[in-house]
Amino acid sequence: MLNFFKKPYVYTVCISILLAGLLTWSLLDVFIIKKTMESSEMETMDFSKFTVAQSPNTLPSLEPWPMDPLPSETQSHGKDGSVITLAPSENESMNEPSGSEDVTAPPSAESEETPAPPAVEYPIITENSYADENIRIQITTIRRFDSDIHVAEVRLSSLSYLKTAFANDEFGLNIKEKTSSQAERVGAIFAVNGDYYGANKEGYVIRNGILYRDSIRNSKFEDLAILYDGSFVSFYERDVALRDLLHKQGAMQVLAFGPTLLKDGEIAVDTDTEVGVAHHTAGNPRTVIGIVEPLHYFFVVADGRTAESFGPTLHQMAQIMQELGCTMAYNLDGGGSATMYFNGKVINRPTTDGDIHERSVSDIVYIGY
Repeated sequence: MLNFFKKPYVYTVCISILLAGLLTWSLLDVFIIKKTMESSEMETMDFSKFTVAQSPNTLPSLEPWPMDPLPSETQSHGKDGSVITLAPSENESMNEPSGSEDVTAPPSAESEETPAPPAVEYPIITENSYADENIRIQITTIRRFDSDIHVAEVRLSSLSYLKTAFANDEFGLNIKEKTSSQAERVGAIFAVNGDYYGANKEGYVIRNGILYRDSIRNSKFEDLAILYDGSFVSFYERDVALRDLLHKQGAMQVLAFGPTLLKDGEIAVDTDTEVGVAHHTAGNPRTVIGIVEPLHYFFVVADGRTAESFGPTLHQMAQIMQELGCTMAYNLDGGGSATMYFNGKVINRPTTDGDIHERSVSDIVYIGY
């Protein structure tokens, strides 16, 4: 036995086996082994200090409320490369006064006695829209950059209807569930994938006003905070104490992926910017959230990595968000994670290398009660 260990190759084999075992354990620890956090480690925002953003008025009635996902003069591109100018909505046309209308004529007695129209029965749901007293969602698919781009315009009466959820209702590492499954379980009307926090041991996590993790991630990209007043703020974790963000600024959600695509309406990335885990810099599936003003948001998911959709670059996604009128936009997890769910079905074509299927992820951002 002693002679066996005197052979020179034995130590090399033993060290190789040890290193292989350590590598296997590291991979299992990072990507496979589920780890949940005890509730005692969590910290909740003192909501008494803040007022969650509320619309100053109730949402306008359906008829005069325009739901164009793009400005009327914005150009899109057809599959053949032709330029398409999106026409104004029917609501815009209907709201414009006609030249023959006598706006000075006093109302007749007959019109004064006309009974009020019956109250609208909510919710009103179509294949691509949802409307009730507090939530309005309109979804449109456009063709840009050789890709199908799914645009959801969302207007809320209160920030309390913009929420997040964890896979299986658990916070921790490697706990995963499909976006559609998470959305159905929490009763979401609309949802997109989140930042896939569960694949990383570090990085700020605040969800629905609760602090779950305050360790700083090593990243060149900023985080996104959605504050109690409905506004967006991007920041570097090394510059901001998470508890200050929670208790002093009233952060309701903190998402850690990136990069920030728009700041103050200006594009904040260059043509070569890409996330480190992307397949290539030319184009990928994307999920982006943007804000026009508090309680008025855009969620955009781009298809990619298929024969039908190449996938936009981050710079191209920034262009789209800018055309939508967003003042700020932030890139969430993309690639095979990029998923948009609405009213019981997946709107886009989630894919990795052309295989169309949903990827299980650790979290979602959703609209619902």
